[in-house]
Amino acid sequence: MKNLFFIFIIFISLSKGANLEEIKLALAKEITNNFPKIIITQIDLRSTSLPKDFNQYQFLRIANGRFEQSQGFLRAEFNTPQNMQKNLFFRYFVQGNLQVLKSERAIKRGQKLSPLDYRSVSLDFDKVPPNALDIEDTNNLIAKNNINKNTILKENMFKTLALIRRNDPIIGILRDGNIDVSIELTALQSANIGDRIRAKNKEGKVMQGIVVGKNRMIIQ
Repeated sequence: MKNLFFIFIIFISLSKGANLEEIKLALAKEITNNFPKIIITQIDLRSTSLPKDFNQYQFLRIANGRFEQSQGFLRAEFNTPQNMQKNLFFRYFVQGNLQVLKSERAIKRGQKLSPLDYRSVSLDFDKVPPNALDIEDTNNLIAKNNINKNTILKENMFKTLALIRRNDPIIGILRDGNIDVSIELTALQSANIGDRIRAKNKEGKVMQGIVVGKNRMIIQ
């Protein structure tokens, strides 16, 4: 299912801000890869110091990270005016709203989660608990313990029967004629054989495909 998502980013005016805005855009992309339904309202970056010639640096990418919380640290990679690669570290703060799942009724231990057991609610991103469930990750979940009504549902409350789980390393197969090309990916959701799944490569590009086996998908 294709959804239309809106991202609103308010950039804070800082000196030497061109590269900072590129970092914010890259970070927003990573966060929306992890949380497709998030609405971002503001991103703030802080650094203890920046090089005097920072406005001459060429931003390349942000290093791989989980980016699953409203604040944390990131490493950004640049080309310097001397054509050398250099890493700079920033602390980031993200404001926004995210749809999470709250139990609509009590869920018993050993019970399989069904759409009647929860509803979607909007929370400030900084109040979303770690590993909060996304509606796309609700298939084949079994409650580990009793869960009270009006509880924010989290991944660690359930065990999954899925062949592939969110954040699992997987191999994407890209078929070009008679040649198969293998790509290392990270799953962005849980899935079983035959399910369509989203995954990202090391550069953060999101791909879709069909699960064909344990930690394997055919890229489409």
